Amino acid sequence: MRRSNTKIKAIWTTLKETKFKESPMRFPGLDGAKGLLVLMVVMTHCLPKSTFLYFMYFFHMPLFMAISGFLVKISTFNEGFSGYIKRMWSRLIIPWCLASLMFLPFQFNDNGVYELEISNIIYPYYHLWYIPSLLIGAFLCYSVLRWNMPIGLLLIITALVSIIWYNVYRDTSIPIKQLPLYWLGDKRLFAYLFFFIFGFSIRNKLIPLPFKIEHIILILAMSFGVVVFFVYKHAGNLILVWPYMIFNAALVVFVLAFIAPQQWLQHKLLLWINNNSLGFYLFHPLFQISIYDFILKDKAQVKVTHLESILIFLIVFTLTALLIKLLQQFKITNKLLLGNIK
Repeated sequence: MRRSNTKIKAIWTTLKETKFKESPMRFPGLDGAKGLLVLMVVMTHCLPKSTFLYFMYFFHMPLFMAISGFLVKISTFNEGFSGYIKRMWSRLIIPWCLASLMFLPFQFNDNGVYELEISNIIYPYYHLWYIPSLLIGAFLCYSVLRWNMPIGLLLIITALVSIIWYNVYRDTSIPIKQLPLYWLGDKRLFAYLFFFIFGFSIRNKLIPLPFKIEHIILILAMSFGVVVFFVYKHAGNLILVWPYMIFNAALVVFVLAFIAPQQWLQHKLLLWINNNSLGFYLFHPLFQISIYDFILKDKAQVKVTHLESILIFLIVFTLTALLIKLLQQFKITNKLLLGNIK
């Protein structure tokens, strides 16, 4: 017990002494954090609809988008946005395009190829909304630098967009084609764009961070308590969205300003997942959808228990890891499907 208390005190002291302004250019704490978040992405896609699933969705995608924005440095745009696209072309865009073609048959459902619509081509399938969102977020970050846009104004606008999405398009029955700019990645783009810009602003010190670790912990605890209370009282989205935004903004600051500079979460498995995050993101639904749709005949994922879904998650993760290992054995698939270039 005494050893545990000593360890906790050491961790707390390290957090209190962390100064983001003096942090190094490399942020090792994010490597493990990203690996953990990729695991959460795969797991959430395997879980049935439940309180636990909604809890995972509550924070893991805002944080994932914030980390993605944090990794975009100002120097990224030294050669303009076209230079950024050139660098991303082989690393992200080509693998994404090939994966989109690979998942095209899944969009047909019970229809034949002859019933293919233009929306099947321009609308990203299922999980594929993320890469277009990342590119749009990067363009907005570039716009801030290129045309001297006030970062505070952009944060306010994107925050309002997230709030509107939460109230209007969350749990909506509106047909996909009637959603605004649906071909850019459906409503999830608008839900998380604020966090991408927020992460970019923190990394490049475009906004002040006057908070101490005590303040962040207090905000996290209070906002999460309010969320739990509102959920228990069945409060509407208009009320619930405010503590949701506050909690996730505080979590982003906690991870990016205090955890990122630390040598924590350096587990070999998490680091390997992080290094192969694109492969896990692009290809894990091949196995997840196949198991639920074709083997279990449970497309809605409502017939399985949580224990069974965890087993499915382990199977999906293992098969995806083996697929990545296989694709890495061939130069052409390693480059075109996984984006691994020298």
